[in-house]
Amino acid sequence: MSLPLLNAAFAERVATFVPAVLQPTDVLLVDTVAARFAETDPDVLLALAFAVRGPRAGHVGVDLLTVPQTIDDERLVQRAQDPQPPEPPVAWPVDGEAWQVKALASALVGPPVGQTPFVQQRLASGQVLLMTRRMWREQELLAARLLALAVPVANPLPAALVDAGLAKLELTGEAAQAVRVALARRLTVVTGGPGTGKTFSIKRLLALLLEHDDPLRPLNIQLSAPTGKAAVRMAEAIQEKLDELPGVSAQTRTRLGQLAPRTLHKLLGMRPDGGARFHAGNPLEADVIVVDEASMVDLTLMRRLLDAVPPHARLILLGDRDQLASVEAGTVLADLVHGALQDDDAAGPPLRQSVVRFTVSRRFAHAPTIGQLAMLLQRGDKPGELEALALLNGTGPLPANETLPTRVQQLGAPQNGRPSAAQLQQLAAPYLDGYVAPLRLALAEHGPRGAALQDPRFHAALLRAFDGYRVLAVHRNGPLGVAGLERALAERVRASLGENLPTKQGFWLGQPVLVTENAYDVALMNGDIGLVLPTADGLQAIFAKTVAGVLRTKAVPLVRLPQVMGALAMTVHKSQGSQFNRVALVLADRDSPIQTRELVYTGITRTSDRLDWLGAPERMAAALARRVSRASGLADLLW
Repeated sequence: MSLPLLNAAFAERVATFVPAVLQPTDVLLVDTVAARFAETDPDVLLALAFAVRGPRAGHVGVDLLTVPQTIDDERLVQRAQDPQPPEPPVAWPVDGEAWQVKALASALVGPPVGQTPFVQQRLASGQVLLMTRRMWREQELLAARLLALAVPVANPLPAALVDAGLAKLELTGEAAQAVRVALARRLTVVTGGPGTGKTFSIKRLLALLLEHDDPLRPLNIQLSAPTGKAAVRMAEAIQEKLDELPGVSAQTRTRLGQLAPRTLHKLLGMRPDGGARFHAGNPLEADVIVVDEASMVDLTLMRRLLDAVPPHARLILLGDRDQLASVEAGTVLADLVHGALQDDDAAGPPLRQSVVRFTVSRRFAHAPTIGQLAMLLQRGDKPGELEALALLNGTGPLPANETLPTRVQQLGAPQNGRPSAAQLQQLAAPYLDGYVAPLRLALAEHGPRGAALQDPRFHAALLRAFDGYRVLAVHRNGPLGVAGLERALAERVRASLGENLPTKQGFWLGQPVLVTENAYDVALMNGDIGLVLPTADGLQAIFAKTVAGVLRTKAVPLVRLPQVMGALAMTVHKSQGSQFNRVALVLADRDSPIQTRELVYTGITRTSDRLDWLGAPERMAAALARRVSRASGLADLLW
């Protein structure tokens, strides 16, 4: 692709990289800046273009010694997601080390202290990251804010009140430790797998704070999450079983039930121009800020949040550091807990004292094989990887307390990159035996316009049944991706429901839909899932809404639906923050850098009861051996 650059040699050098790898804006920005610093070497400018590109691919900076392999891996993923004709190979520098030395010596690149447009950060591992000064500044500011927040609160509750409150709330072990830390410190980071009690503990912390609230200055609590779906899940967890919360007043239960989590963008008042209503000069009105699913928060958004934390407030971050990281640049939660997990000395640096790790999961108490898999993958070592692989393949010993030998089932390998008809039937069966069966029976008995099919209680039962199972895929496209699986599963669902199903505006009765954008006018969030069902006003999309712990339904006219897609199959990335009784994980039938241990772990931990997986054993082995690799220097600044 020909670009109108000031440096003709640079234009020639990047010709094979644009647009296959680099965007024109990456190259144009470097070309413009280079002219002011009299830098003309095309290889140096190529290196800087990759530093500009890095955040778009999730990296804070780039390691020039590894960037060719990283880019080649990313191109594999891109081709898997969106198959296109083969592109010409790109012309990498022959000597990577010489390329790095030359780039780091450029007048455009300097140390962290300085004014150069690009920064080199030397890590304790010996790795050198090349990044834009903007990304360096984001890291530096976030690290400074986090370290400044890792201090004791000014006016802690007296120890006697804390002890009495923990006893009333019947808190012990890790849960009690998390509450003690959050009561004593301005920053608390609670990390652990699903079902370890993160939200359970923080709900009790908030109850304890509210019990000792000053009526003249009521406590201002703000709850947030990175996505609308995660915010809804957080609300459900806070409202769940409030009546059973021991040792607290009715007023405290009421106030807890009134807490309404919002997305971080809504909390901060993010504007279309990238600015925010709340920032260091205009902090949030809050005494306690709790953020769930913190692993999904990127570097820049986390920095904006820390900027907006008032000088007196507590910040509590909850998340699973073993899950997939944010879509945008950075691995903030993993970097934040990195040093704490290396050293269990509770008397270590202040940041260490702010981190609490939960290790005991109650979610898998009745599904010990799933719990064992999650624990083995959390360990992150080779023996754990091999044990997990044996369990997945059905060759390893089951936990002693496992009661269901088919808790984990391998559905076989695809043939020629496609699932067989038998495998597709196995993937569809939990849907057909789940929400489809009662809907099929009601259609047969009452017809599609029968009053029984319009009953909100029937709608709620179908939504509950549908939410018990999900098919998760690695990629979006292809026969083993979301698009191909969605088509195949929808065919089987429609066939099971019978001929002549009513349709309206392209939707069919019984069709599951997944909202893919926030739509505040109809109170739907990205990630909300509904079913197209009959109502008194014809076919509408019915969504579940939990209000004060009670499941209710909400009907939305099809013409008012925001952008939606099918919901029978979804990517593992899209499933983060969700939980199902049963999950089917479908692996790609090719080498894919996106198919990693973190992805498999995230997929496995979406289920609380049963796991099916479709794929070749060698693909699963390769996935468990591959880790997500993102270039970030935040951990070095923090620890």
